[in-house]
Amino acid sequence: MEEKNIEGVTNEFKPANLPTEVSVWTKVKNFLFQDIKLELTPKQQKVFQEVHDFWHQEITGKSVHDFLFQPINVHDFLFQEITFGKKA
Repeated sequence: MEEKNIEGVTNEFKPANLPTEVSVWTKVKNFLFQDIKLELTPKQQKVFQEVHDFWHQEITGKSVHDFLFQPINVHDFLFQEITFGKKA
């Protein structure tokens, strides 16, 4: 294979241009952006899947209209039972 030299640019690999030691920034970057593996319980997987499905659901103009203009029963809303603490 023939080496081509275009305005001083060559295709050869020069190991002398590599840094001789790892900088502090490289160490910080490698620590911050390392791969993380999570092992979830089946219940956690279910919750994460539900959150994923919620965030990726299709939103249409009709669904927004139906949500904004749904019937509201003011009497039930104002006089709903409010409980505090855990039920026995």
